Amino acid sequence: MSTPATLNPLLLSKFALWIAVVTLAAVLLAKRRVTSRVRVAFLVGGVLIFGLLYGLLLARGTNPNPVLSVRNLLAALLVKHRLVAPVAAMLIVLLLMVFVSNKSICGWGCQLGLFQDLLYRVPLPKWKPPFWLSNGVRFVAFIALVAGLGMAGVDWVKGVDPFQLFAFKFTVGIALFSAAVVIASLFIYRPWCQFLCPFGLVGWLVEQVSLLRPRINREACKGCKLCVKACPTNAMADFYDGKKIHADCFACGACIEACPVKDALGWRLK
Repeated sequence: MSTPATLNPLLLSKFALWIAVVTLAAVLLAKRRVTSRVRVAFLVGGVLIFGLLYGLLLARGTNPNPVLSVRNLLAALLVKHRLVAPVAAMLIVLLLMVFVSNKSICGWGCQLGLFQDLLYRVPLPKWKPPFWLSNGVRFVAFIALVAGLGMAGVDWVKGVDPFQLFAFKFTVGIALFSAAVVIASLFIYRPWCQFLCPFGLVGWLVEQVSLLRPRINREACKGCKLCVKACPTNAMADFYDGKKIHADCFACGACIEACPVKDALGWRLK
C-alpha cells in the first residue's frame, strides 16, 4: 500500500471538492431542500465525478477515498512504525467533516457509498439489519485489519477492495467481492459501509458528538414516526427514542423530507 510522500494537486482538488459538497449538503439539509430528486442528482454526479472522473485522472496513482485514509494511516503506524503527516492530515480532515455535519462525507462524497446508495433505490424488497449485527461485524473486520497489519503486514481490504470498481482494476477476489457488494446493495442500504468499512466504524464513533445532525423539536413533533420509517438505517429510530448512542446516519435527508411538520425535525445544532 502506498503512502505518498508528496501531495498530488489532483488529490488536493478532490479534497477541496469534497469539502465544498459537504458544505453545500449541510446547507441544503438545514434549509430542508433535499428532495429525492435532488438526492439522486447528487448521487449520480458524485459517482461520475468522485468515482469515474477522478479514477481516470488519477489512473497512475490512487483515487482517494475515506477507507484508504484509515488503511494508509494504520499501515504507516503498524508496518512502517512511523507517522506520515500528509496521511494523518487527510484522515483528520475527513473526520472533521464527520464531526461538523454528521457523516456527510460518507453520505455525499464517498464514491462507493454513493454508488451503493444509488443501487438501493432500485424497487426491490429491502432488509434493514439490526445495528448490533452490522456494527458487530464491522468491529470484527476492523480488528482483523489492525491485527493483520500489525502481525503480518497484511491488509485484508486490499485483496477485495471494492473501490477498484472505479479504476477497472480487478483481480478474481476484487471482482467477486465487488459483485457481491453490488448485489447486496439492491436489498441492503450501503452494505459495505454498515458491515465492513473501517472508516465507517471510526466515523461512527465521531458522529456520536457531531454538531449538525437530525434534531427533533418534541413540542412540534406529532409522533407519526414517518421519519423513522423513511430512514434507511436504524439511526432515526435511535434519535426518536432519545438514545445517547445512535446507529449510522449517512445524512441522506430522507427523514427530513418525510416529516410533514416543518419545525418538528431539522438538520441543526440543537
